Amino acid sequence: SDLGLVERLVWFWSNHFCVSADKGPTRPICGAFEREAIRPHVLGKFSDMLLAVETHPAMLLYLDNATSVGPNSVAGLRRGKGLNENLARETLELHTLGVRTGYTQADVTNFAKVITGWTVRPPRRDAEHGGEFWFNERMHEPGPQTVIGKIYREDGFAQGRDVLETLAHQPATAKHIATKLAIHFVADTPPPPLVERLAKRFRDTGGDLLQMTRTLVTAPEAWQSRDKLKKPGEWTMAAMRASGLPVH
Repeated sequence: SDLGLVERLVWFWSNHFCVSADKGPTRPICGAFEREAIRPHVLGKFSDMLLAVETHPAMLLYLDNATSVGPNSVAGLRRGKGLNENLARETLELHTLGVRTGYTQADVTNFAKVITGWTVRPPRRDAEHGGEFWFNERMHEPGPQTVIGKIYREDGFAQGRDVLETLAHQPATAKHIATKLAIHFVADTPPPPLVERLAKRFRDTGGDLLQMTRTLVTAPEAWQSRDKLKKPGEWTMAAMRASGLPVH
């Protein structure tokens, strides 16, 4: 059914862009993260989901970017606090390009500088907007940065947004997303022709996830394979739906 497919996609993308409820500050907003950053975009543009995810307070708190400070920013020079590379590294390694796809440690560091100032507005200081995403210019590393061979000269929030836009349209990102989708839905060792078709659709449509999903569900390989079984949670929900058992 359409509902079942969308829920399966939400499951997939929530795992792809995972945050952990085991980390104290993240725990209360894990549900909001899925509801606000994942669900609205599962049949939309990958670049929109990527920006929503990387600017969501749950991700910023989980990977410690909320406290990352540019060394030469106003706050960095005054307080001596440093850079945190967690979010930059995860974005490159897991969320977009994939592991060992041509970026260097310098790219990780420079990207981490680009997204300094991406933080969360303190609730104690702002009762109305506390806990929301906040670009704090005083924490942002000033000046141009080079990430994967491209110089980003604009400053402020737009610098990070533009890097994410570039990453979302890289061929390596298309291959990484296509491979993971095929593994999740078809087989642990997915057929290479299917992965290539999915990656091509991603590239040709600018990361249109609806079109990519259509390619996946109409692929002969998706129906020939019997390698994938339902997860325990899926079996439980299917059984409860079929039997009419109430959910407590």
